[in-house]
Amino acid sequence: MKIPCRLAAFDLDGTLLSSEHTLSAENRDALRQLAANDALVVLVSGRMHRSIQPISDQIGLENPIISYNGGMVKHATTAEIYHHTPVPAEDAIAIVNDCAEQELHLNYCLNDELYVAERNAWSDLYEERTGVPATPVGDLRELAGETPTKLLIIHTAEKLKPLLQAFQTDYAQRLYVTQTQAEYIEFMNPSVTKGRALTALANRFDIPMETVVAFGDSYNDESLIKTAGFGIAMANAVPPIRDCADYITTTNDENGVAKAIWDIIL
Repeated sequence: MKIPCRLAAFDLDGTLLSSEHTLSAENRDALRQLAANDALVVLVSGRMHRSIQPISDQIGLENPIISYNGGMVKHATTAEIYHHTPVPAEDAIAIVNDCAEQELHLNYCLNDELYVAERNAWSDLYEERTGVPATPVGDLRELAGETPTKLLIIHTAEKLKPLLQAFQTDYAQRLYVTQTQAEYIEFMNPSVTKGRALTALANRFDIPMETVVAFGDSYNDESLIKTAGFGIAMANAVPPIRDCADYITTTNDENGVAKAIWDIIL
């Protein structure tokens, strides 16, 4: 089997990156070869743009990056912003207040900077995973009136499991609330998804969706996998992603991205 590919979109954590959040030489080289074959190679993540940029540089890409789960599309080398859809100010401060009342750690992403009430084990975990240090401001309610690109709660999986459904119910129709890792609940503008950002990018470059391939593993990748002409799930993907994919490759720790590229694209 060989599939057509003019645009290839890659989620990062759990997909392109290992469980240690590193890029293997095998995956790096496969993406470079894909780009050399005239495919538009695009990194797509819930991460901040500034956290994705170093990975793009490692690969040597000079393409747009889809960050914040589709909330921002920004070029890796020119810094041109193609698209930005932030969280409305009234919803942002509501989340801030909810987290303050429940004593939940909240990452507040504004202008591609990361703000927290205080540095702690959760902000340290995020920095370890993404390379982005947090700036403590004492009280995030001081940022009332701002429109952040994304808000992110970090806590234990046990703590977040009941909270996810509660937040999705409380903010239904107002915000896009999703879980991207066991310890993360993310809040974005309700019009934001990876799939919509991918569609806009394909349209901008006049690339037919049937020639778009996407790789993913987690809940926030569902729109990405379903939107692409051909969706590839990692063997370590959550069941809904494996169920909606056209093809399942090996795990992120087995260079599943590189394997699929060589087996069915190149």
